[in-house]
Amino acid sequence: MASNPKCPKLNVEDSEKKQRILEITAPLRLTDETVRKVMDTLDSEMDLAMNKDPEKRKQSSCLCENTYVRALCDGTEDGDYLALDLGGTNFRVIHLQMKKGLITRDYCKEVRIPEETLCGPSKDVYEYIADSICVFLDEENLKGKKLPLGFTFSFPMTQKGLKSGILITWTKSFRCKDGVGDDAGAALEGAMAKREELKDVELAAILNDTTGTIMAGAYADHKCYIGVILGTGCNASYLEHIENIDKWNLPIEEPKEVVIDIEWGAFGDNGCIDFIKTDYDREVDKYSNHVGSFTFEKYFAGMYMGETVRLILLHLTREGLIFNGKVSETLGTRNSLTTTHATKIEKDNKEGKSERTMKVIEEMGLKDEATEFDISVIKYVCEVISIRAGQLVGGALAALCNRMKRPEVTVAVDGSLYQYHPRLHDFLMQNIEKFAPETKVKLILVDDGSGKGAGLVAAVVDRLAKHGK
Repeated sequence: MASNPKCPKLNVEDSEKKQRILEITAPLRLTDETVRKVMDTLDSEMDLAMNKDPEKRKQSSCLCENTYVRALCDGTEDGDYLALDLGGTNFRVIHLQMKKGLITRDYCKEVRIPEETLCGPSKDVYEYIADSICVFLDEENLKGKKLPLGFTFSFPMTQKGLKSGILITWTKSFRCKDGVGDDAGAALEGAMAKREELKDVELAAILNDTTGTIMAGAYADHKCYIGVILGTGCNASYLEHIENIDKWNLPIEEPKEVVIDIEWGAFGDNGCIDFIKTDYDREVDKYSNHVGSFTFEKYFAGMYMGETVRLILLHLTREGLIFNGKVSETLGTRNSLTTTHATKIEKDNKEGKSERTMKVIEEMGLKDEATEFDISVIKYVCEVISIRAGQLVGGALAALCNRMKRPEVTVAVDGSLYQYHPRLHDFLMQNIEKFAPETKVKLILVDDGSGKGAGLVAAVVDRLAKHGK
């Protein structure tokens, strides 16, 4: 029989208020049965995404993109490699030097892209990057060395090959009028080919940050087969056996594995997990930058968790259950309560304290209204939302583990939510152990999957090329 996860106690003598709060938050407390239903749905969506029939693939809310990365670090990588991390106003150029599988040098330079370049022709972006690589090689005395390059391109793209990524749309600070539908890998190669100083730099792979994360994890632990970004958004990649990919249309050669980029932030965009959606989730989506998209990550990711907590507190206040029914200007303002606030309150929950919670209440302009009961309710709401995050992400990871059928799996996690939320690791592990009992799972924090990970991808591609694979 399904059971509700353990939730914090509400320290209140008013049983009527307590009962009403429990009723309001009930849809947010997922049962084991509901988590299993989410897991089964993810599995079905992934099967659809990897179907031979393109019409069936269109029905899935997960892309399950072929990254064309066929292996992970094995400890024999050797040489000098470059990484390029492009995803915002600043980009980074990184030099990795490896000997016998170990990084012996890791140097990074950050470069700011001029405003006029961000809104000009797309070719100017690639030309500016190529010029910056020239300067980097000169400064680091790397000219004349063979340098495979891993290119993290953190924009929506469709991969057509290891070095080919078709831009779907510019995001963040980029406002170029063209470039959509073009091959970002080919554009960078074209810009580099114009410069004699870059004749020894060869694009080895174009990738996103999730692929870089699994590679960075495999460098730290050779049993790493899953990479997860758990920050302002969420995505995952994993190492899949090619025989399990129905849509695979290339020769099946050694190594018979490939990294699959699930793009599960959009899991549920087709309505398949609307059975867990609450009015608060609908409100978050309604006022988000991409309405109707990135459904899965909106339930828990760093960009949304704080707003979900605020909406619940606003509802409770308007019903007169907390803060004497007073809605302060801050409480009534969208996105005024951030995930940083929620994680501070969760730290109080972990330590059995209330000091940080009181500071958050003060920032909300409700210090004079707050009672011990109100403090207890805020802590309760933050824990409910955090537990739900652990159930959804932990359940999704468990579904991957069950799919892979490996006895041991290390999951590499990068991202601010995982790094700074004081209890999320434990909530994730509780659910993974519950829903994937046959797999011994370990979570490890990796940093800079988008930078160092890209260099490691270049190193692995270089290693395979040397062995004729």
